[in-house]
Amino acid sequence: MIELLAADWNHWPDGLSPAEIALTAATAGVYGLELGVYDTDVELAPDRLAEWRRLGEQHGVPIRMLLYSMTPERWPHGGLTSDIERDRLVQQIGTLLEIASGLGLRTVGLWPGADFPDADRGAYLTAVSQLSVLAHKAGIRIAIEPKPGTLVATVGDIAMFGGEVAKADSIGVLLDIGHEFAAGRDPAPIVSALGQRLFHVHLGDSDGDPDADLPPGRLHPLDPFLAALDSVGYDGAMSPDAYGAVASHSMTGAEALAETVQRVASYNAAK
Repeated sequence: MIELLAADWNHWPDGLSPAEIALTAATAGVYGLELGVYDTDVELAPDRLAEWRRLGEQHGVPIRMLLYSMTPERWPHGGLTSDIERDRLVQQIGTLLEIASGLGLRTVGLWPGADFPDADRGAYLTAVSQLSVLAHKAGIRIAIEPKPGTLVATVGDIAMFGGEVAKADSIGVLLDIGHEFAAGRDPAPIVSALGQRLFHVHLGDSDGDPDADLPPGRLHPLDPFLAALDSVGYDGAMSPDAYGAVASHSMTGAEALAETVQRVASYNAAK
């Protein structure tokens, strides 16, 4: 059975503390936590990381995944495509990989949201190749998350099947099905196309807005996608991404998590 995690960022708009997030995750019955990271020196500072580890042990929801998000506000010169920011990128991802290794993780996520469609694709490929070397040395996989409106808008834009990146088994895909629905694409066939390059999954739904972040199954059936994961023997984890819906105050993070758990449980019960 695929492990369902709780993403801590879904509870940020509600102002929940780490202790409250861990308790909410445990109450929902998930397997662990996915932590959102903007700056490894902040979200993964030693004291903060120690608190998450303690709470995870206390509530039975250990840290299972880390997502490093590169927002335009924090990377104004671009993220993966910026030569100016290359040293900072290497330092941040290097620290992320080191921490992931210490946690016993095998995958981290990376969202290059600061790289817009007109950014330098050559610089992007150079950066990804460099990160693949870091990841290989650390023994950790990097799952890159596509999103409409960025340079990496589709799974094909990751370009992991081209050039040197094709040889890097440390680079793969974080498939957010809400982003796929927003772009008018069915995520189920993408699963078989990716095969072993599918490293992690975010569950969501969308009415066409990439930031809608509705709970999965609201507008598009979730079962065909889950069946596609089963058909390829997907052995990664998945987390709901409901930040947009929670931030719009249409629901709480706890409600979005409970709804996701219920839909996944219904699929598993019907198998």
